[in-house]
Amino acid sequence: MALWEAAMKASYDYPFVHLSRAVPDTPISMWCLWNRELLQVPSRDPAVLRTVESTIRKTGHVVDRWVDAESARLFLLECTCSRYNSLWNIIDSHECWDDPPVVYRDGWANFRVMSFEPDRLKDLYDDFRRQGSAELVRKRELSLNVLPTSVWTHVLFENLTARQAEALLTAHRFGYYTSPRRVKTEEIASSLGIGRTTYEEHLRKAENRVISALVPYLEIFSTADRPAEKVPLRRSE
Repeated sequence: MALWEAAMKASYDYPFVHLSRAVPDTPISMWCLWNRELLQVPSRDPAVLRTVESTIRKTGHVVDRWVDAESARLFLLECTCSRYNSLWNIIDSHECWDDPPVVYRDGWANFRVMSFEPDRLKDLYDDFRRQGSAELVRKRELSLNVLPTSVWTHVLFENLTARQAEALLTAHRFGYYTSPRRVKTEEIASSLGIGRTTYEEHLRKAENRVISALVPYLEIFSTADRPAEKVPLRRSE
């Protein structure tokens, strides 16, 4: 039995897809948590936040609370899967599961889904195409050993090339990330038989990609020990 993953983009009639068009260049990360939806909006721009909150209320959501992180705002909402044709409703109907978060940006929902049956991923993609526009970014077979360890966390590292991953792992093994550092990049590069500039390029790209993937999670984690700012519950008629 194999495990298959597909990365897709879809644009169809759904409130959060429309919202992402209204706040261009603002990637909104979203987790569907049973009867709640958590949004991470990586902006403190008042105009962007007003647009987000306005859209939330117009679509009939209940705003439970929000929490401010250093460079983001977190919104906790009532789940809307029963009111709208949510991405999770479509995924569940094909007996697939998502690899969160879903990222809404510039009119597209960007997401990853998994299934033990590759035909279900094809049917899911065709379903999104019938409802609007869809793109299959990547489809690949995964080792089953990702199930207990990496089904969700592999999203942090999937954009790394083999050389970038090795550069990062080697730096850690040599003590590059200890304080104080026990090694310089030229020493690591020499041990690998490559030039310092080449090694540093691989290492910096790896660091940048890992940090970029971690930021939405880190923003949420950083608010864990702070009390939430309560917002009055409001329902749209």
